[in-house]
Amino acid sequence: MTPGNVHDSQERDTLLLGDESALYADAAYSSQQTRDKLAKFVIADQVQRKGYRGKPLSKQEQARNKAIAVTRAGGERPFATYKRYYGAGQKCNLFWFSCHGCAHSQRG
Repeated sequence: MTPGNVHDSQERDTLLLGDESALYADAAYSSQQTRDKLAKFVIADQVQRKGYRGKPLSKQEQARNKAIAVTRAGGERPFATYKRYYGAGQKCNLFWFSCHGCAHSQRG
């Protein structure tokens, strides 16, 4: 987990250990530097691509993003549920997420 005032993409190097088989991430991680790092550690690149002004995503890139989103949704859904139903918001701390994350993983 990263502090709330630091975006995860800024902590990419500390979050990647090198033993991962794939990185599923949103477009905030989409950069040549990230792709190079993944290639160096032979980690499958499942980072969604982002379009830029004057260079929108191709149909192929849009389809790739949708396919990645299906897998990512499984990991994002518990956090959305915690925020929506249990009041976990920006003021939520690491201890709260750790406790609820452990409880969720134990439910099987």
